[in-house]
Amino acid sequence: MGGTLGYPGGMDETTKPAIQPLLLRQRALKAAWKPLLQNWLVPGWGFWTIGEKKRAKVFFTVWLVFGLLAYLQMSYGATDGIRGGVYIPTRESWLQTLGALGTLGVGPVYGLFAWCFGGANTEPVRNLTQEYGATYVMVAGLLNWLCCFDLFDRITGRWQWRLPKDERISLGLEEAEEKPEV
Repeated sequence: MGGTLGYPGGMDETTKPAIQPLLLRQRALKAAWKPLLQNWLVPGWGFWTIGEKKRAKVFFTVWLVFGLLAYLQMSYGATDGIRGGVYIPTRESWLQTLGALGTLGVGPVYGLFAWCFGGANTEPVRNLTQEYGATYVMVAGLLNWLCCFDLFDRITGRWQWRLPKDERISLGLEEAEEKPEV
């Protein structure tokens, strides 16, 4: 079976990866902070930095498509000039604040969306199309948070522990257990 398995650098099955040592605590944070910040600013940029260009292109494209769909649905899906839809943090509703934290994953673009489609001068969503737009923004944000967690695992060498045991053995990360003969 050919193709990439998601190992760092887009290596295929025939290439034995250069395994990074597992980075802990301060070394992990020191190695990972810059690509994580880059990935939050522009989704996919962190993966581009560590050399996973195909993965970076896919994540950026998905983020861009979801952002455009959200903008179009919140802008042109409104009837009667009603604007609104993006979750913003409030003291009255912890659930809305939680939604805002998920949406914040889209990076600095969240500020633009919150300025245009959220805030004190907007009304609650009264149109299903606008709700779809807000959901697109939130899903893009949550996807980027997940990408940041994956990026951290890849930078620190923790990706290898997510592999099934047979793949870890085939990559030389673990020794095969010998069963005693009875």
